[in-house]
Amino acid sequence: MNTLSVLLFTIVLSATCLGQSVTYAEKFQGKDAGEKIAQCIAAVTEPGGTCDARNLSGEQRAAAGFTVGSATKPVELRLGSVTLLVSHSILLLGKSSISGMPSASGIGSYQGATVIKAADASSLAAVVQVEGPLAVIQDVTIDGNRQKNPGHGIGLLVNRQGRAALTRVTIQYAPGDGISFVSGAKQEACCAKLDKVMSIQNGESGLHIQNSNDFFISMSEFEDNAWNGVDLDGASGIRIEHSDFGGNHADGLLIHGTPAIPANHGIFVGNQFGNNYQADFEINGSAGNSASVAHMISSNEFLSGIYRAGGKYDAIHIVDSGYNVINANSFFAGPGHEYTACVNISGKREHADQVSNNLCQGTAGGNKNSFVGVSNTVFNGNQGETRQ
Repeated sequence: MNTLSVLLFTIVLSATCLGQSVTYAEKFQGKDAGEKIAQCIAAVTEPGGTCDARNLSGEQRAAAGFTVGSATKPVELRLGSVTLLVSHSILLLGKSSISGMPSASGIGSYQGATVIKAADASSLAAVVQVEGPLAVIQDVTIDGNRQKNPGHGIGLLVNRQGRAALTRVTIQYAPGDGISFVSGAKQEACCAKLDKVMSIQNGESGLHIQNSNDFFISMSEFEDNAWNGVDLDGASGIRIEHSDFGGNHADGLLIHGTPAIPANHGIFVGNQFGNNYQADFEINGSAGNSASVAHMISSNEFLSGIYRAGGKYDAIHIVDSGYNVINANSFFAGPGHEYTACVNISGKREHADQVSNNLCQGTAGGNKNSFVGVSNTVFNGNQGETRQ
């Protein structure tokens, strides 16, 4: 046996003994795509690798669901041009990922090539559930199929796991929240990054962050959800920039907490709000104390749209908060859909807020009471009448 033959024999023997770091789902036996993917993932050896399922295309099924990765083996699952109908939740473990064919985040029926969808009558608690830290999802649409699945099922649940990353992901038609991050006492789901995410037409809020801090959210859209566009429930240190909150049936963005689990120190810059049915931006700190304070709300645009009842809701509505900086925002409302006030600050426990250099056009009183505050609110340089 010559040297080259020995080398080839060694490589083949090593691959046989050690398994493979890249496996191909279509080569495995199974009654549906889900079983093939599960075997493909199982065949990936430590310290981890890739299950390539891009050759499973068109409409496919995963009756039993599957788990991506393990405690000791991170796995990248690659999906191609597929609509994968799942009857059990897909679990995504630590340092593992699900990636589809690169595409922009879709809207409604106009989606990218890679879709994971709840099967009819599956009633899933979550279509995809993250159960490990440092997980990644990109270039995927997650569809909760709410017309065929009643209840409160979530599109994407991040369950007490930190530093998840979502890029070019659409979550739509979930019976409950589109995306939900949940933590226990130790803020386990902190520090996520969401970029170019679309959460649309879900049965509850587009994004719900509960007791989880230090998020970065950029160039994302939260639209036409049955509750709020984004619900920050005891979530501090949230940064949202250059994103859109539109057509939500409650508030565009709701911030609230408790004295034990406050929602403080958010930064909201360069966003657009419009067509929400209630307030565009609400801070409610009235749970026994000032439990949501010290937010920066700057350089956002507020448009009343056509759905809000005229003169019934404020653009920015703040109760029992304080130390907020509300600067250089613009507010525009057309006839019949006017704001009650562009900024309305109230409450017996409200601490001093800074409201400066904002432009208000379109309140129910003809721009009277455009900016409403309490005795310690500091107004400066606003265009529109103020009242304290």
